Amino acid sequence: MTKELLLKYIKGDASKQEEIEILEWIGKDPQNERYFVMLNNLWISQNISQDKANEREIEEIRELTTKRSDSRKRLRRYISYAAAAVIILSVGLNLLFVNKTISDKNKKEEPIRMAYLPTEYKHEVYTEKGVKARITLPDGSMVWLNSDSRIIYPDRFETDIREVEFSGEAYFDVVKDSLRPLIINTNKNFKVEVLGTKFNIKSYDNDSEARTTLYSGSLNVVSMVPGRTQKDSKEVVTKLKPLESCIVREKKSPLHFKPEHAEKQKAWKDGKIIFESTPMAETIKILERWHGVEFVVKDKSIYSFDITAKFKSESIVQIMEMIKYCSLVDYSIDSNKVVLQRRKL
Repeated sequence: MTKELLLKYIKGDASKQEEIEILEWIGKDPQNERYFVMLNNLWISQNISQDKANEREIEEIRELTTKRSDSRKRLRRYISYAAAAVIILSVGLNLLFVNKTISDKNKKEEPIRMAYLPTEYKHEVYTEKGVKARITLPDGSMVWLNSDSRIIYPDRFETDIREVEFSGEAYFDVVKDSLRPLIINTNKNFKVEVLGTKFNIKSYDNDSEARTTLYSGSLNVVSMVPGRTQKDSKEVVTKLKPLESCIVREKKSPLHFKPEHAEKQKAWKDGKIIFESTPMAETIKILERWHGVEFVVKDKSIYSFDITAKFKSESIVQIMEMIKYCSLVDYSIDSNKVVLQRRKL
């Protein structure tokens, strides 16, 4: 079922045959129903008047939504009435055209997940290699994105969770909301759940492990640890306290510990690169992301070197000069390509 056809139906422009097909599709799967209700409510919120409806208009809508009318156009004209009637109108549309109510008032519906949100209601921000950015989420939470990072978030947080999708590295300063946790779904086999806190998360596609470091508040790292069979797989929740880290590695249990220098994990946010006995392979990946360059290694023995150094705002030439000075590595730069070879004694 296409989103365009569903919107056509919501606007009241669908043919009789299209209406039948849509209603059959809605009834086939609860996920279809939730998607339709979400799309329907979003369309209402985008099109409803901001003027206040009077009591007579609200009562007309209430009467109309309690009847099993098959005329969408009659109901649609009330959208111009007011934002004050949006709840009645929204519920009415759901009752009339989804034909399902929840009899148990205590039943909690599963929230609409990001995967079912239409593209036009999502924002995607990607920072190219050599580029960093700061964005504000719909709830006011701040996110600093390191290079080669991606975040996808909705226009607004309208369900009982705040949900985003993420890969790369970022520092989050999350606005506290005790009723709606922020869920960060990562590109790897884990997610982070927070209510209001500050933390750094690093989860690049080409890294063998992902790390989350907490600076204030509390958070949960939820990961799946595979067993011998799919049935044996289990969900592991790691609770972090301030200045603690969690490392998630594929097919292994998460590693929970208190690093000696937790502040180093967010040094990039302040424009710093800190290498402490960092393997050359990892050093190269960091410099490629940081400066937007490509490394070519001519001699594989170079990977046996470790780098210990601190940089802030230095150019790639200045950094390579320092690496050359403290190791047996020589280099040449052609445009955005850095060629490494072992320096002869």
